[in-house]
Amino acid sequence: MAGQGSFDDFRRLRLRRAGRVVSEPELFGGGVPAFVGRVTSPGSRIAVGKFLLVQPTFVLGVEVEGGPGAFAAIGVPTVPVYLVGPGTPSTGDLLVCRHIDHRWAAERSVAGKGRGGGGSLSNCDCTEIPATLRMTSADPACNYRMFQTCTLQYGPTPALFAALNLPPSTFLSTESFPDPISAGARFYYYLTCRLNQFYLTRVFPVSPLGSPYRDGILYTWLVGGYGNTCSPFRLDNGLAFPGSDLSCSVTIDPA
Repeated sequence: MAGQGSFDDFRRLRLRRAGRVVSEPELFGGGVPAFVGRVTSPGSRIAVGKFLLVQPTFVLGVEVEGGPGAFAAIGVPTVPVYLVGPGTPSTGDLLVCRHIDHRWAAERSVAGKGRGGGGSLSNCDCTEIPATLRMTSADPACNYRMFQTCTLQYGPTPALFAALNLPPSTFLSTESFPDPISAGARFYYYLTCRLNQFYLTRVFPVSPLGSPYRDGILYTWLVGGYGNTCSPFRLDNGLAFPGSDLSCSVTIDPA
């Protein structure tokens, strides 16, 4: 006689072949499949009765009463989730998303906290990044005007950079700058992160080297080092690429 576990395995296989979703108790705690996701859609695209994008996250921390928890982004693409409401979350808020009728859905009983939004980067140790950042250059003339003071804003990646395979949402400068070395081709600053290291590079919609074109890594910050922290967020002690002018110093802080 087959055991209960074998019967469950056969039942799940048959239902999968029939196109039905089957919850896995050992993975989802006995209910329907669910995960915690951080809202990445900008506020203008969040509305009850519509789909928004969320970044799936790991729930971390020691499982003891009163122990602090933490969230870390999972390195997978963002997921469209239908917002039931009646409340509306803010960018950066966390939602419990459940698989219902072959779609992911989430409900919100009250409105979000209105923090002004936040950015979420996959595989980044900093999970709470302000959506608007201020990049400050100590010497805008260094390295043929490579580093300019500007605002970095988190939001959906423009379609003109689709060929660069950037994430769906990114930190980009709100204005472009001419590059004297590339015959005045205009570029945007692009801030990204991997684990505990942030990187600054440039992306060109049109460039003599290709269109679009992504530059090499120009500046790096190591979180955990002096002057660089996730909370409060600040990148005040980094390094320009080898061979750069010594006067090139760039900091990034909340706007």
